[in-house]
Amino acid sequence: MTKVLFIAAWGRSGTTILDNILNSYESVFTVGELTYLWLRGLQQRRPCGCGVPVPECPLWQEILRAAYGGDPPSATEVYALQRRSLRVRHTPTLLRTRPGPDVERYRQLMASLYRAVADVTGATLIVDSSKSPADAAMLSGVAGVQPYLLHVVRDPRAVAYSWSRTTSHHDPSTPGLTHHHSPAESSRLWLGWNLLIERTARAYPGRHRRLRYEDFMVGPRETVEGLLRFVGLPEEAVSPPAGGPFVDRGTVRLRSNHTVSGNPSRFRTGEVSLKLDDRWIDQQARGQRLVSTTVSMPLLPRYRYPLWPALRRTADPAH
Repeated sequence: MTKVLFIAAWGRSGTTILDNILNSYESVFTVGELTYLWLRGLQQRRPCGCGVPVPECPLWQEILRAAYGGDPPSATEVYALQRRSLRVRHTPTLLRTRPGPDVERYRQLMASLYRAVADVTGATLIVDSSKSPADAAMLSGVAGVQPYLLHVVRDPRAVAYSWSRTTSHHDPSTPGLTHHHSPAESSRLWLGWNLLIERTARAYPGRHRRLRYEDFMVGPRETVEGLLRFVGLPEEAVSPPAGGPFVDRGTVRLRSNHTVSGNPSRFRTGEVSLKLDDRWIDQQARGQRLVSTTVSMPLLPRYRYPLWPALRRTADPAH
């Protein structure tokens, strides 16, 4: 059985750095947001984590040959399958009914792909950070895969603050591309996605876990090692004698990766100091915070977030 850890979350929740850290363990291979392999990777030729376009990456060429031989599926056709059956709104249907022919075909293609990734890379654990609850629901029924679900959450006010700022994507293949959501839209999607992920977790009995971004950043090493133990990696893989990627409790050495899609920070390698990003507490406009809090209020207590966070800094009386 191929072990796959699926990271599910609404965007801007800190999944990319977690993905990169996991990839820096010898027995782990992260594919990034694998759901975008067919469109962004193979059709749009966006760069692999190694820097070259996905279709030209020697490792992905080998993986695709191992998965499909000399008759690979058309990327256009597979993307059409996704559009027909793997939208976020399809999540409940994927969980409660027998799959239709489109879903069954897609699951077969993914079973071959996950198996090929494991065979070619020799990894004990594959990490898929596609985030979507529909993809998580699909994965729960893929033959030959032992799936685990990691539900990552972050304070919705922090997420809304991040989405509300216009930030460059910095993807060499898509210059100038930006992402933007209003606080109301971000918080509505945060609420909907997290509810769907909670529902999807029922399809992972004994194999799902929830992680708050804030807790992860306070104890990154302990968090990551706990996750690796959770999915059943042996202790020598979790804490190798030669040392893992953590230089110390809060500094990690990231190695290069072959993620097919994701946040531009996936291209970052070398030593990285991990620090909780809580600038939003002082910098978010009061009106935006009120909107985000109101929309996301049903889940705030469950995820242990206060209704109105206290300001992090106080004014300097000398000024």
